Amino acid sequence: MAPRHRLLLIDDDPVLRQTLAELLEGAGYDVAAVAGPADSTGFDLGGFDLLVGGPVDSGEVPVLALAKPVRPRTLLGEIGRCLAARPDGFALGPWRVDLAARLLADPTGRRVRLTDKEAAILEHLHRAGGVVARETLLAEVWGYSAHVDTHTLETHIYRLRRKIEADPSNVCLLVTEAGGYRLGS
Repeated sequence: MAPRHRLLLIDDDPVLRQTLAELLEGAGYDVAAVAGPADSTGFDLGGFDLLVGGPVDSGEVPVLALAKPVRPRTLLGEIGRCLAARPDGFALGPWRVDLAARLLADPTGRRVRLTDKEAAILEHLHRAGGVVARETLLAEVWGYSAHVDTHTLETHIYRLRRKIEADPSNVCLLVTEAGGYRLGS
C-alpha cells in the first residue's frame, strides 16, 4: 500500500479551510489544516496566499500559490503537477535515497537497490520525521491489522540495515526507539 501524500493547508478562514480539507481528503490526500503559521517538515506540499494565512517554513517542501477564488479542479490539478515535479528522494547519512528508482547512492556513485518494501519503510520514516510505531509501519507498508503477529518488519529492518549502515552492529541511520523506528543522521 503506497503512502498518501501529506499536504499542509493553512488559511485563516475556518469555513474555507474546512471545505478545502474535505475536498483534498476526498481526493486521497492526508491533510493537516491549520489557521496560522506552521512548520512544513514532513509534508509533501505546503502553500501560501490561498493555502497559507501566514508564513511557512517550507525547507524542501514545494509551495503552491493560487489566487482566490479557487476552483476545485484547478486546485487538484496544480497539486498534482507540484507533486509530480517534486524530486522523489532525500539524504540519509552519506546516502542519497531515490524512492522512485528504488536506489541508494553513496558519494562515490556506488548504487544499492532497494526492494519495494524497503523503500516504503524509508519513505514512511522520512515523512514522519520521528519515531514511527511498529504497528503503524505494519499497517501502512503491508496493510496488516494491529493484531497480526509477525516478524516481517524486523526482517526487513535487518536487511535494510545491512544495506545502509557502515557497521550494522553499530546502528546510526535506522534507529530502534522505544515503540518503533526512526531515521538517524
